[in-house]
Order: sequence, then structure tokens, then C-alpha cells
Amino acid sequence: MTERPRRIVVTGASGNVGAGVLRALARSEPDASVIGVCRRPPTHGELYRGMTWYAVDLSSPTAAQLLAPAMRDADVVVHLALAILPAHDENYLYRANVGGTQAVLDAMATAGVGHLVYASSLGIYAPGLGEPVSETWPTSGQASSVYSRHKVMVEAMLDEFELRHSDVVVARFRPTVVVQREAASELRSLYVGPFVPRWAFTLLQRRLLPLLPLPEGLALQFVHADDVGDAAVRLMQRRARGSFNVAADALDQARIAALVGARPVEVKPALMRRAVGALHRLRVVAVTPGWYDVATRSPLMDTSKARGELGWRPTWSSTDAARELIEGLAGGAVGSSAAMGWTEGDDMVGPKTIERVHDVTLLLWCVMALTRVAKPGRPGLVHGAVIAANLLSGTPAALARVRERRRDVVALMAPAAIGTAVLASVHGGPAAAAATAVLGGLGMTERRRTKRKANR
Repeated sequence: MTERPRRIVVTGASGNVGAGVLRALARSEPDASVIGVCRRPPTHGELYRGMTWYAVDLSSPTAAQLLAPAMRDADVVVHLALAILPAHDENYLYRANVGGTQAVLDAMATAGVGHLVYASSLGIYAPGLGEPVSETWPTSGQASSVYSRHKVMVEAMLDEFELRHSDVVVARFRPTVVVQREAASELRSLYVGPFVPRWAFTLLQRRLLPLLPLPEGLALQFVHADDVGDAAVRLMQRRARGSFNVAADALDQARIAALVGARPVEVKPALMRRAVGALHRLRVVAVTPGWYDVATRSPLMDTSKARGELGWRPTWSSTDAARELIEGLAGGAVGSSAAMGWTEGDDMVGPKTIERVHDVTLLLWCVMALTRVAKPGRPGLVHGAVIAANLLSGTPAALARVRERRRDVVALMAPAAIGTAVLASVHGGPAAAAATAVLGGLGMTERRRTKRKANR
């Protein structure tokens, strides 16, 4: 009697981690029947060829029932589904991530599925002390992060599920920041937002950023989606139980700055966090203080367990994986699914060239002012050139406001704000940082106004 092909259900298969898992399954399980579950199933793309898709919104109160057809006769469920936006809607994120996981577990139990591989996160861990930590490190997470709190809840839910269903094999992999070229749009939405133009990433790609402010003591790990996919498939094939850290090598401040050809400038962590919070409130960046805490306060991870028990090794270094992501950001890369940024005729559409120059130089002006808070003094040549480029590129818009006789907040405040920022920048210090922050806020207000006008 011929054994039927393995039936593998992958929730969140259209996302960043999903892409890595699907590529790993194609290599290691070519005869398997792969069932994809997501809100918006992809309609094209070689990666998704031959898959069966079920459109299920895990935030729905009927998600467990909707999952029933996908779970029928399944051998294993790889649960990757994760909602990360909108970051401010905690109720929705709870329904999708915590409630959605409960729906997956309920559907598995009803269908009698005996194997689960779950994508947890670095965000599960309590703050570290500098040295890499093992899977036994406290899993209280980062209290300021909705994402982290929900991951902690889900792992507690899995603990209870394992107690009630001791016959079910449950494995959890805990990756650090998962990157790849095709994840550029997704990660840009989470960390950067729509108001930072693509030209800014070109500066990073070409290693033209002179200085990079970084919190004191920062060290980061990245991991490529293909290496995460390999770890998930190894967990599945070996029917491993328990938790496994998944990460590449650690980058210190110098190596992080070297990614973009910059010199690191140490900033007090509390000051950097306040700056992130202010920029987020002004909608200059998308990253929330909670996500910032996960990225900067979570410990480095020791991957000895995955290496020893699974034979897993990352094939991408953190440097190479991060550089591929930067290239994707600069090139406007998108994946083949809605979760990975695809829409019909899609690309990361930016503003006109002159607006790009203005937005990028304004961002650089704000960053440079921040780096000079603790070291006042006359601006250097590069800083002066950035200010001059911003003033020149902003002149056409300023003249247009005069011609239109506008009387809105931007039109009334911009002249004084520009003059104050220029004068304050001559001396640097907190006053310059505050003045450029105000100017940045006005710039974001103007960009939103322009966007609303274009959409009418």
C-alpha cells in the first residue's frame, strides 16, 4: 500500500517567515501536500505554485470552525500567522494573535492533529545582561510592547495545551529579527513608515551616511528567512519538543554602523527612546516605543540547542542578511503576496524627486541635530550641506504656499520654524534638536496634506 503524502498546514504562509518555510519545504518535502492559511491568499508567484489555500481571518470569533477544512487529515501544523499592524489597535492584535492561536489549537484538537510547530519570538524574553541567553532565560517579555505581551500569553497557552494534550508534539522556535529582500515592504511598514522616502535607503545602501546614532551598549542579531525556514522544517521532521533559539551572529555598534558605512555615535538609551517616541508621535517613523524596546532591550540569544539537537546552522551571517534587506529597501522590493507588499502594479511609490530630496535632507537634519545634543558647536561641512540642500529643495513648495495665500498651520509656522532651526543649528545642543523636531513635524503635516489632496 502506497503511503499518502504528508499533509502540512502552514498558517501565515504568505508572510515573511512563511516564505522561508515554504522554500525549505520545497527542498525537503517535495512530495508533501502543503495547505496555506491566511487572510488574503496569493494569486500568483512561483513560491505558491501547487498549494491549496484557505482564506481565514484568525481574529474572527468563528476562526476555529473556518479552520476545520484545512485541518482535516493534517499531519502537522506550522503556526506562523502574526498580525503586527495596525500597531495602535491592541484589541485587534489580541484577537488575531492570542485569540487566533487559541482557534488554531481548538481546530487541531477537534481534527486530532498530533503535531505543532509554533513561531514564537525573541520578544518572549525578559531584558538581558549582555551575554547570550539560552532557552531557559525568563520569558516575561517586554512589558511596554503589545507584541511581546501577546507572545508571552501565547507561550503560556501552549504550556496549558501540552498539559491537556500530552500526546501532541509541540515545538517552538524563537527567532530574532527575520529578514530577506522580499520582506522590505513589510518591515518598512513596521519600523519606518510611509513618510521616509526610498531615496533615504539608497543612502544607506551606498554607504553614504556619515554618522549613525545608536543607544549605548546596543548589539543586534538578524536571521535570514531561509535559515528560519530550515529550522522550522528540522523541528518538524525530527518531531522535536520544546523551545529553540534561532539567530545568526551578534553585531556590536561598530558592525551595525558599518552596514551603512557610518561611524557610530553613542546616545544615552533613555534619550534615544524619548526621540523614538517623539518621532513616532509626529509620524516621522512607524516604530513604536514598544517595538524599540523589543529590539534594544531583548537579550542576545545562544543557539547552541538548535545547533546540537537539530544540526542547524545559519547559512547567512547577520551582516549579509541585513545588507540584503537594505538592498530590498533601496530597490523597493516586494514579495508575491499582499502580506509581503504586493498589489497590482506595485512598487514602493515615492514622491517626486524634489520632494524626495527635501524629505531625506529633513530627516538627516533631524538625526544630525540629535547627535549633537551632547556636543554643541558649529556644524561640520556635511551637516551644513544637508541644511543647505533642505532649504533649496524646500524653496519651490514655500513659494507655492505664498502664491496660494495659504493660512494653514504649515504656511504660518514654517518660515519662523525654518529660521529658528537654522539659527539653533549653528550652536547645536538641545535647542537645535527641539527646533529641528518641530520642523520635522511640520514637514510630516505638509506631506499628509499633499497626500490627502492627491486622493480626492
